[in-house]
Amino acid sequence: MKYIMCAKLFPPYHPKAGRPTGFRESIVNGRKLHTLRASAGNKKNGDIVSLREWSGRPYASKQVEFARCKIAISPKRIWMGGADEFAIVNTAHCDGLSPIDFLHWFTRGKDQPICFVGVCIWFLELIRTDRTKQRRMT
Repeated sequence: MKYIMCAKLFPPYHPKAGRPTGFRESIVNGRKLHTLRASAGNKKNGDIVSLREWSGRPYASKQVEFARCKIAISPKRIWMGGADEFAIVNTAHCDGLSPIDFLHWFTRGKDQPICFVGVCIWFLELIRTDRTKQRRMT
């Protein structure tokens, strides 16, 4: 099954490094509507994907599935640090982050503006069961 890994903790370069992102809860509660990625990989519109997070340290622990979801994919280009503040605020909100946390995440703490070019993977229909909450993936 195709899958999407969701960060459990903020990355080392972020001011909130090591603190929980809350992405899992935000997806399950419908507050995180999408994820931004450099590419869609082998995923396509309408796919059902496994949403996962690491049980411990990334790449050194097991993957844990917490839900499955139908997705849609669209190209995304956003200028971070530009004049269109509404686009940043709206995209950050849909991504489950505050605008400040969003900018730190994607600019990696650099003061210079950047242009993100990639894809937006929308979480359309969440399929959450007791079985998927407990199932560990390797």
